[in-house]
Amino acid sequence: MKGKELGVYHHLVDNRDIMLWQVQRQVDRLEGQSIKPNSETIYEDAKILLGYFHWLNEQGFVTNVQVGLRTWRANFKSKRMLSYIQVKAKVKIDANNIRVLDKKSRQRQSDFLITEGEIKLLLESYVDPVYRCIFNLALGTAMRPMDLVKFPFIGNRANKHILSYSEMDNGHKTTSYTVYESKGNKDRKIVINMEDLKALEEHYITPYYGERKKLYKKKYGHSCPPDILFLNKKGEPVTEKMIASRTNDAKKKSMKVDPTFRPHLSFYQTRHWWPTQHIIATFGERLLTENLEVMYLATAQAIQNQMGHEDIETTYKHYIDMARVIMMVHRGHSLDLIKAPALSVGQFITSLSLPTGIAKPDFSLQEAG
Repeated sequence: MKGKELGVYHHLVDNRDIMLWQVQRQVDRLEGQSIKPNSETIYEDAKILLGYFHWLNEQGFVTNVQVGLRTWRANFKSKRMLSYIQVKAKVKIDANNIRVLDKKSRQRQSDFLITEGEIKLLLESYVDPVYRCIFNLALGTAMRPMDLVKFPFIGNRANKHILSYSEMDNGHKTTSYTVYESKGNKDRKIVINMEDLKALEEHYITPYYGERKKLYKKKYGHSCPPDILFLNKKGEPVTEKMIASRTNDAKKKSMKVDPTFRPHLSFYQTRHWWPTQHIIATFGERLLTENLEVMYLATAQAIQNQMGHEDIETTYKHYIDMARVIMMVHRGHSLDLIKAPALSVGQFITSLSLPTGIAKPDFSLQEAG
């Protein structure tokens, strides 16, 4: 594209150019033995570019890029592709290859479970309290954003029992909830702690939902449907994109307040929290003293149902290791208080007593001043 005007770029580029661009980025990276940009970043950047061409095509502009094709994605796991890149980069076979660089990139990130302090700071950094409540519900259920935005004020079908906490049968510590058309267009039944629904009512439904329903009606000309619960300050239904954007804003704010706040943390950390909490609650100190192979099946099935994973074995063992680390950190500090899943998110966090001299965080969801 050298020497070409910017205005004609979209006329000239095609799917092959996009693939070659990805390959060249890997060549440059390998030549410099750099961990950046990693393969995932290169792929995500290509997706952004494809999104641009998809928009152009929808707007009637003429392009040579067919967004529906899958051939544009460079397969950096292919031995043939790796060999080609190494030759182009003039790197010997015994040099660090792409996979090694990707591993180094991941090692630069601390993927340990989001901490109590980080949760507290992130919750305080959300400007709109609806996102704090969504984050809290995600911690307690492991639901994806695509599922959370569909959580109803009043449920129907298998969820017809879902109402405001004060109107539900509070005789049980948990209740079932059916997630419809989740990832892969699949349905699954999960468990929600009633205390998390109580927190949702106290910190969002009672103080904010009524007024936001009025804004919704004013904006859209009709009453807010009962299958929509989460509305932002403008009365607009919260979307997945809004959750990602507002969480990113809250993360940036958190990093300014506390420079040690890890920059790679995202809303998806809530998905890691639930299974780790569940494993700690199920096994307790036995995590450190027993071989848990015989216990895997039942607990793995519970996590599989809650998270919607098809193949849980590798993921489950990862969470076992994470739970063991947490138990080692907190061993001897009020482990007898861990009773989840009979505990809500807030109760579980509070039950993990911190070492002497470190103040216990306040996990109130009240709007930050």
